[in-house]
Amino acid sequence: MKKILFFALNSSWSQSNLALKYMRQMVSGMDYTLIEHSATLSEPLTHVLADVYALKPEVICLSAYIWNRLSLQRIASELGKVLPETLFVVGGPEAYAFEGMQSCLVIKGAGEAAFHALAETGFDPSFDVSIIAHLPLSDIPFPYNEADLAELEDHLVYYECYRGCPYHCVYCLSASDERKELRFDLNKPEEKERLIAELNALSALKPRTLKFIDRSFNIHKDLAHLIWDYAIKSHAKHDFHFEIYPDLLSDEDIALLSKAPENRIRFEIGIQSVNEDVLLRSGRKSDWQKSRHYLNRLREETKVRIHADLLVGLPGGDFQSVIHSLNELCKTRPAAVQLGMLKVLPDTPMLEIAHARGYQWLDDPPYQILKSDALSYDEICYLDDLAHLLSLYWNKEEFAELWDELLDEFSAREILETLMQLHQEQKQPYHSISRLHREQNMQEAKARLRASIKTSNFLVD
Repeated sequence: MKKILFFALNSSWSQSNLALKYMRQMVSGMDYTLIEHSATLSEPLTHVLADVYALKPEVICLSAYIWNRLSLQRIASELGKVLPETLFVVGGPEAYAFEGMQSCLVIKGAGEAAFHALAETGFDPSFDVSIIAHLPLSDIPFPYNEADLAELEDHLVYYECYRGCPYHCVYCLSASDERKELRFDLNKPEEKERLIAELNALSALKPRTLKFIDRSFNIHKDLAHLIWDYAIKSHAKHDFHFEIYPDLLSDEDIALLSKAPENRIRFEIGIQSVNEDVLLRSGRKSDWQKSRHYLNRLREETKVRIHADLLVGLPGGDFQSVIHSLNELCKTRPAAVQLGMLKVLPDTPMLEIAHARGYQWLDDPPYQILKSDALSYDEICYLDDLAHLLSLYWNKEEFAELWDELLDEFSAREILETLMQLHQEQKQPYHSISRLHREQNMQEAKARLRASIKTSNFLVD
């Protein structure tokens, strides 16, 4: 009986790996011994090697992403020396990088059906997995079981109801994904019952957060409302995280979400830019006026926690466009603001656009841009510093009242730039400073900004 190891290399102890749970369920009941093991990026390589070697697996299943691929390649390479007879099966967005590795079989795209077929061959390394048609999401087994509680309690647990996305943002892995696969047909009562049963099973795992990985979760309003209503009425102690598309928000959504208790629902909302031309060049159509309206209503009328994203480096997005987007978004006071640096991902239309427009970016993951057609490296470094300051002073939600007070008088850029000057004067990094120092810097920034107004008024007078 072959021993299969599902090895997850996670970013932190609280993360989990949904893809490997799917693969496990696809071979459950077959004549194999199934083992699961996880490690984090911070663990010493020699410890990871020793732990995996002790399990003596004959097949090792890996899931590769931009944040773990380089480490995973090194681990697999070293394991190959001490486990020379072991077959590695690799899937995930970065699996292509393992092609050519000795004793390695790569599965591209949705891998559930291919993995099952491979298992039926006894894991024959010569088997061509590319000929296997993928299973629709509705036919894939529920990825978790009761025994997962010991592993997943107080962790991030991932779940999906839909595969595909009708939008074609050029920087996204879903840009070329034409699937429209719903897990449930809500027109059938038994399918609603199956959905509720799966949600109950997920809550029974006692996660820290139940994170839905569906792109633009609110595309399917009936499904979204059913699950939001479940979350609102749930007695679970965890919260529910959804990535939503801002233009699809409606008054009906606000009415339902206004019933949610505090710390129950979190939204990740990709604004990316408030510049319509930049968005159109990015394959994204969005109305900032409408988005702003509903961002404000979510803050004023609901207890939903909002995490809003902007992207630096979109085609044609210059420095002033990014700053204007930052200032505009911060006026809506989301709980967290992420000013992210664009990543030029393989297998996305952004790769061709970046070549055509003369971008420069990191050769290896995370493929972050160094310069764009409209931003110099100096400007990107400055904006990256602003991003770190947002994480340090805004996203910790320690000084919300002070931010509200300052934003009534100053722009987000003015506040963050004043904090930047303080850090430079005090030779403080943009991370890892105490709450006391953060509070002192906020108060000093407030004093300096107020003093600058008085000085300006004096000069004018």
